[in-house]
Amino acid sequence: MKVWIEKKARAGGKKHIVFVQNDAGKKEVKGSFDLNQKRQANAFADSLRNMDPHLAMPEKITFDVAFSEYKESVLKNELIVYETRLHMCGHINHHVIPHIKTKMLSEYNLYYFKEKYIPALINSNGMRVKNAPGGATTVERTDKKLGKKSIRDAVANFKLFVKYCQSRQWIIDRNILDFKFPKNFFQGENTKAKWMPKYQDVVKLVNSAEDPLERALFHTAAETGMRLNELLGLTYSDIDLKSRPALLYTNHSIDKWNNFRENFLKTASSKRGIEISKSLALILKAWMKAQPFPKRAGQYRLLFGTVSKKMAARRVKRAAKALGMDWQNGISPFRKFAFSFLKDQQALTDKQIMRRFGWSNMDTPNKWYYRDLDTNKDQRLAAIDKMLLN
Repeated sequence: MKVWIEKKARAGGKKHIVFVQNDAGKKEVKGSFDLNQKRQANAFADSLRNMDPHLAMPEKITFDVAFSEYKESVLKNELIVYETRLHMCGHINHHVIPHIKTKMLSEYNLYYFKEKYIPALINSNGMRVKNAPGGATTVERTDKKLGKKSIRDAVANFKLFVKYCQSRQWIIDRNILDFKFPKNFFQGENTKAKWMPKYQDVVKLVNSAEDPLERALFHTAAETGMRLNELLGLTYSDIDLKSRPALLYTNHSIDKWNNFRENFLKTASSKRGIEISKSLALILKAWMKAQPFPKRAGQYRLLFGTVSKKMAARRVKRAAKALGMDWQNGISPFRKFAFSFLKDQQALTDKQIMRRFGWSNMDTPNKWYYRDLDTNKDQRLAAIDKMLLN
């Protein structure tokens, strides 16, 4: 960007005019100073020369440039977990960019956002990852409507993009940040019945496992309710069978690509010790003894090192299918089951449950995890029958 000063006649007399010439060769006025303000004019011109070219002409930023630099900034942000960075860029690529028809950032405002982008987003289709030859993957659009959670996440990422633009002093309507969905927009999504395995089915699935690996994996998942990345990140040193009761410690996890992450968990409250039953302690002892050469990650021997996230889901579904069960998802239902069962039993305080499952409060579990397992049917019906009797 070229910056220079010229003396020009104006209505109030001669002035020092600061000009810039952009990459397209267009000349623009950036400042005007009286003749006795030459020093200020020179200082202003120097500030423009030292400035990022985009900042000197913020109204000339295109969406292509803004999105490119934003995604680069996200991918370099080491304060965010790498998987999250990829998700953020994925939302921009698949659920924001395709619905932006305006070229210049400065021309985009709340009207376009509400009247153009939001309807286009709501009526768009979702994406899926498809395996390609050679172990590669591609992302393609499906014929199914985009889910409301993805809609909400896309808008949240759009707002993060707007905040980034503001931090660069690029011109875009900040009123976009004030947009909120109507309160009932997500009503159907929030009240939609979430699948939960029946108590009897979980017991049958766990106890019917004959393969030592599956017996240890299913029993640990169902009893502890550990997150899948925590479960597959367990090492031999995380298991204390000499304690009374025996304990499992969550210290590590695996990432999206099944890579071991030493001393990395979702939150600080995720690091915890979990009391386990005598039966699970015996199962884990037998499983560890059955592995003469467990898979290693550096200095650690992995408890379930041969199992990936997808493999864990396949094993659960395959075992459930053999028992005539229609099992949805993979390991995740075990976490909801474990929380719901302990809550039904009322044997643990809220604080003890939060510590066991790695939560800092009960908002999320109470809203999304709890399902009545109907373990007190006889007592419940008896109480109803006696409700109005003398």
